[in-house]
Amino acid sequence: MEIKKLQIGDLNLHYAEFEDFAVYLSGHLKFSNKQLIIVHINLRNYYFMNKDNTLYDNIKNNSIAVFEGIGLKMCAALKGFGFISDLNGTDLFPLFMKLTERTGHKFFLLGGSEKSLAGTIEHIHQNYPQVNITGSHNGYFDEKKEAEIVKFINKSCADVLLISMGFPLQEKFVFKYRDKLNVSLIWNLGGLFDFLSGLKPRAPAIIRRMRFEWLYRFVKEPIRMFHRNTVSAVWSVGKILLIKKQ
Repeated sequence: MEIKKLQIGDLNLHYAEFEDFAVYLSGHLKFSNKQLIIVHINLRNYYFMNKDNTLYDNIKNNSIAVFEGIGLKMCAALKGFGFISDLNGTDLFPLFMKLTERTGHKFFLLGGSEKSLAGTIEHIHQNYPQVNITGSHNGYFDEKKEAEIVKFINKSCADVLLISMGFPLQEKFVFKYRDKLNVSLIWNLGGLFDFLSGLKPRAPAIIRRMRFEWLYRFVKEPIRMFHRNTVSAVWSVGKILLIKKQ
């Protein structure tokens, strides 16, 4: 098993084969007492983190930033790094859950609407029946309720916090309270709960294999995906290609 790093400026992006990274995450739960925060970085996320110095520094210094998406993959190839294995949370999640299903670790789910959250819990119970979910809360709460949410998570005695509130909202919450969250693994999963619950369908397998899932989502949600696939993508590509290779 090998977790590798690709350096873009002063940011290390971690990558590996899906199976290896799932083993890495499950191994952390078994053998480490330190808190591990996972943040997925694609072209859109790279754009927004560069607009917020505090967020950028937190991702760089206090998390494992994961290399994700065909856009970053093409940037890496153009910079001479070759075609690197990228890791998306949607495909990594089931591998990790299979490895942790029988370990006895406790999970807390934070994010999504009530319908999305309920559907995600049902999905986990159906597909990983031995996983122990000790608490959950939707992702719609204001700043006044944040401290209460943190206490609720800690009271659940969870080992793993799965948070699906979208980038960068979920990351800002995590970094704000990371020193108060008594969990071993915090995994920022973007919109995963909507996919697991079935509220948003994934692209057919053949489209995913062709790496056109981004286009499928753009056709399904053109207004929401417009900025992601135009402004933020073009800005990030230009920024990355201009950075000198280390």
